[in-house]
Amino acid sequence: MDTRLAAIIVHDIKNALAGLEGELRALAAAPERERAEHAHGACLALQEKLVGFLTLYKASSSQGLKARIDAYSPQDFLDELVGHPTLNRPDVKVSIDTQDMPAVGFFDENLVALALEAALQNAMRFARSAIEIGCRQKSGELVFTIRDDGPGIGAKEETPSTGLGMNLCNVIAEAHNKGEKKGSARLTDHPAGGALFELRLP
Repeated sequence: MDTRLAAIIVHDIKNALAGLEGELRALAAAPERERAEHAHGACLALQEKLVGFLTLYKASSSQGLKARIDAYSPQDFLDELVGHPTLNRPDVKVSIDTQDMPAVGFFDENLVALALEAALQNAMRFARSAIEIGCRQKSGELVFTIRDDGPGIGAKEETPSTGLGMNLCNVIAEAHNKGEKKGSARLTDHPAGGALFELRLP
């Protein structure tokens, strides 16, 4: 793993831990349901960040990251993904595009969930009111998509991201391979507005 990226990620995790510690200290002084739910969400997000970091670290090892491919229902998989507790913006509606959804897809459920959760968190930062996710077969590939209605990929943030999300999605995509073909991940502007994330698996 690139040492600069690792240092940035570890620094980001340290800051997240400091924020969580502050939330818990305030909660201990004055217990409150809303504050407890916020702290719980922060804890889940930090847990995902750590899992993502460890996945990248494993991918950079001598053995590399290996996908355990099995057959799954993309519909059931995405239904469960949408119900993830870290998707905590009540002002953003997350929907599933069922058009052309295949009945069965072959992928590593845990790794793909990790990639799509990272992509969804990114979409949540920029979406104005809606995010749409989907899955379809295209040119011999299984393609998961996430589209938001935000300003597009050129948008600037007050607190820039570490880049962990796309790095993670790329190594997970490439862990899915068939012969010489490898998966890929990309983020582009959608022609109708917003950003479009694609995870393409052979």
